[in-house]
Amino acid sequence: MKPWIGLAGALLATLAQASPELGKLHYITEEYKPYNYADASGAPTGLAVELLQLVWKKTNTPAQPITIMPWARGYYLLTQKPNAVLFSTARTQARDPLFKWACPVGYIEVVLVGLAQRNITITKLDDAKAFNIGAVRADVGEQLLLNNGFDETRLMTANRLSQALKMLTSGRVDLLSTHKTTMEMLVAEQKIDPASFKELWVLSSEQLCFAFSHPVSDELVKEFQTGLTQVLASSEYPLLHSKYFPTPAAK
Repeated sequence: MKPWIGLAGALLATLAQASPELGKLHYITEEYKPYNYADASGAPTGLAVELLQLVWKKTNTPAQPITIMPWARGYYLLTQKPNAVLFSTARTQARDPLFKWACPVGYIEVVLVGLAQRNITITKLDDAKAFNIGAVRADVGEQLLLNNGFDETRLMTANRLSQALKMLTSGRVDLLSTHKTTMEMLVAEQKIDPASFKELWVLSSEQLCFAFSHPVSDELVKEFQTGLTQVLASSEYPLLHSKYFPTPAAK
């Protein structure tokens, strides 16, 4: 056997071996359709969950448990545990230095939404400071407002988006700061007329990612990113994306 053939075989064998450390991470997510949520049986599903499962396959990592919990709890654990991965996490400028990242899972718009019947008008972001605003606790929707100097006493937070939406529809808050697509899906799921709501301001457009606790090694995050990049470039990804974001039928 030629030496270079043996060397190539050894290299391929090495690449096929996953780092056991990827199987020692604590994978955490929340209820945020269509990226991550519990199905009818309570099992984690969604675009980001299936994307993660494909990354495990690419890196030869055995399937790992995924814990679904309220976002604020997951975010807290990401800051405290040395081996946590939280997804799908918006990679904002404020968050960027706090964690390590593998991207992208997707892209979102964070918007301020009000009830159409209220006829609220916002011509600049500071106009929104006059209103009580609901958000998911520790979510990017809340953090962006705090980063822009909003008074925390006028922000009312909930553990889940469904609770925050109820605060808006019941009149407890004037506006809701949330992910646009996720809210649209929740409104459809709850069979609420989408015309009841009005988008008033786009706070930000952000990349969604897998966020790693800072103590996770750069090498391990790089290994995960390599697997993610391979999945995104594969023929499997367009099928996965269309499953959760179907193309509207032509009229």
